[in-house]
Amino acid sequence: MAKVVLVGSPNVGKSVIFNYLTGQYVAVSNYPGTTVDISRGYNKINGVLNEYIDTPGMYSFISITEEERVARQLLCQEKPDVVLHVIDAKNIRRMLHLTLQLIDMECPVILVINLMDEAKKHGIFLNLKRLSEILDIPVIGTTATKGIGLEKVKEKIQEYCLRKSSLCLQYSSSIEQTIISIMNKLKGDYGLSRRMVALLLIQGDKEISKLACHKERLFSEILADIRKLSSGYQYSMEYILTVERQLIIDNFCDVILEQREMQQEGIGERLGRLTREPFTGIPILCFVLFFGIYQFVGKFGAGFLVEYIDMHLFVPYINPSVEYYVYQHIPWDWLQSLIMGKYGVFTLGFRYAFIIILPIVSTFFFMFAILEDSGYLPRLAMLIDSVFKTFGLNGRAVIPFALGLGCGTMAVMVRRER
Repeated sequence: MAKVVLVGSPNVGKSVIFNYLTGQYVAVSNYPGTTVDISRGYNKINGVLNEYIDTPGMYSFISITEEERVARQLLCQEKPDVVLHVIDAKNIRRMLHLTLQLIDMECPVILVINLMDEAKKHGIFLNLKRLSEILDIPVIGTTATKGIGLEKVKEKIQEYCLRKSSLCLQYSSSIEQTIISIMNKLKGDYGLSRRMVALLLIQGDKEISKLACHKERLFSEILADIRKLSSGYQYSMEYILTVERQLIIDNFCDVILEQREMQQEGIGERLGRLTREPFTGIPILCFVLFFGIYQFVGKFGAGFLVEYIDMHLFVPYINPSVEYYVYQHIPWDWLQSLIMGKYGVFTLGFRYAFIIILPIVSTFFFMFAILEDSGYLPRLAMLIDSVFKTFGLNGRAVIPFALGLGCGTMAVMVRRER
C-alpha cells in the first residue's frame, strides 16, 4: 500500500484534492486553519490500494504554528511514498520555498500547482514542463474545484512512488561548507535527510537542536560550526537562507513564468481587494459587524425571532397542549412538577432551547457561513494581522474573536496555546 501525504499552505485546495482522491468528505473552508486534525482516506488506483493523508497547512519546515508542527512531525514519522505539495499558482514565488525544502528533505515530491484558472485571470502563465525539468519532479497544473488535472495527479502517484529529485540546491560557499561539516558529524536518526537536519540546525530550529543535543556526541563541535558561520552575517541564518532560497526561486521563475496582460478585474476580485485595503476594509468590517452580526443576529435572531416563536407558537399553542396532557394523564405531582414546574424539563429545557438557543445559534451560523464561503474571513485576517501582532496574535485570531460575538464557549474552545 502506497502512502500519499498532501502538504501545502492553507487555502490552496488540499482538502478538495483529498476528497477527489479518496471519495471521502472532510471540512473544506475558506479560512486558514480548517484542517486542524489529520484526515486519512483510502482508494485504489489500478488495483493498488493507497492511503491518503491530508495534513494541516504549513508554510515552512521552521514550524511556528501548531499546524506546522503537526504537519512536519507527520512527514518525519510516516515516511510517505509520495508527497503531493499543493501550491497556489498565483503565489508561486512564495510557495516554492516549501517545495525546495521538501526536495532537500529527499522526499518523493509531486508538485501540484492549483488554481490555474485564477492565475490565468491575473495574466500569469506558467511553463510547467520547464519547471518540471528544473526541479526534476512531476509538475501538474490543476483547477481542483472543476476537476481539471486531477486525473493526471492519480496517474503520476503510481508512477512516482519513492522516486526522488536529483536537484541539489547550492547556497553560498560558506553555508555549503558548514552544511557538509555538520552532515559529517551527524550520527542520529531524525526521520529527515542529513542535509535537512543540518539546514534546520543552522537556522536554529528548537526541536531539532533539542534532539541533537541528546543524540549527537559531537554536538558541541556542531554548535561551534554554526557560531562560526553566523558570525560572518549581520542577520539571523534563517533570514539569510530564506533570502538565498528566494534568489534561486526568482531565477526559476524568470525561466518558467510568463506575465501577460491581466484580464479585466471582475466584481469578486475587486471586492476582495477592497476588503484587504485598510482605507476601504475597515468601513466594510464595520458594515459587516453592524448589519451582519448586530442587526441580523442580535436584533433579528435574538430579538424578533425569539419573541415571535415564544408569543406566537409556544404561548398560544404548545404550552397549553403540553400542560393539558401532563395534568390530565400524569397522576403524580412530583412528575408533573418535574415536567411543567418552574424549573421543569419542558419549561426550562425544551422550551428555552427552542425559543432562545435555536434562533440565535441558527442566525449566527447562517451569517458565519456566508462570511466563510464568500472568502471574507481570510481577507479579514490579512486586514487585521498587523493590529493583532501588537498584542501577540496574528490575523487568524479573528476566527475565535468572531465566534466570541455569538458564543464565548466556542471562542475559548478554538483558541490555541502558544
